[in-house]
Amino acid sequence: MKNMHGIFAVTATPFDDKGGVDCKVLDKHLDRLLAAGVHGLLPVGATGEFAALSLEERKEVAAFTVKKAAGKVPVIVGVVSQNLDVTLELCRHAAEIKADGVMVLASPGLHLSQEEIYAMFKRVSESVTLPVMIYNNPGSSGVDIAPETMGRIAALPHMDYLKESTGDIKRLTLMTGDYADKIITFCGSEDLAFESFVMGAKGWVCVLANIAPAMSVQLYELVVEKKDLAAARAIYAKVLPVLRLFEVSGQLWQVVKYVMHKQGVGNGQCRPPRLPISEDVRAAVDALPGIAELT
Repeated sequence: MKNMHGIFAVTATPFDDKGGVDCKVLDKHLDRLLAAGVHGLLPVGATGEFAALSLEERKEVAAFTVKKAAGKVPVIVGVVSQNLDVTLELCRHAAEIKADGVMVLASPGLHLSQEEIYAMFKRVSESVTLPVMIYNNPGSSGVDIAPETMGRIAALPHMDYLKESTGDIKRLTLMTGDYADKIITFCGSEDLAFESFVMGAKGWVCVLANIAPAMSVQLYELVVEKKDLAAARAIYAKVLPVLRLFEVSGQLWQVVKYVMHKQGVGNGQCRPPRLPISEDVRAAVDALPGIAELT
């Protein structure tokens, strides 16, 4: 198992003017991320609009990303689905294309009990050959994986990583403290990145990296590697307004693609049923201090 850590860019999926996946723009986008020094890539997550992609498109984007990474950085493929059989098929495909891991969310919309969550991940554990990143996001799945359940899941084979997205710093502190010998925790809340690193998170599944990859890497390096909290807080202060907008606007996808478009990457389009960015959120983005200085 690779020692996966640092900034894992959860990549946006660019679309062309006809609504198809635009691999030329994706290629340009991945070049930028790799040049900025991100530590890993995570295609077809929620930021990648997986739910709006067909099964074949999901496989296409995953395979394209793994080929582009070419072993330079690890790739964890998002395999979230309401249908467990689809998740398992995507896990098999990730292994076939030689990805480095998969990210699994408790089946969204099914409101699983704790025992059902455990049974689901046990089924995944029995079926996969790659390391699994458990994705705990009550906002997306509708359920919170309780710490006791997480401990049981972490004891299963292949369950090596956690993307902690409850937004509760107490939960993250628990996972990086009492559970540190059970699972490797990544930050999954955009506006808790600095705090998560300080409390021991080993990485960040990072939306910000789509529009500020170098600054995301710098934040990680300053906190985790150089222990320069003052310099890190200065970087964090610059990006925190956009991180907060990600979390509260309800238009994270539109904000990411709007800023990418402003930076010369892609056309800013999301796939229906998502609407274009609203005028008020567009104005809020344009008014953010330092938005033009993101790198």
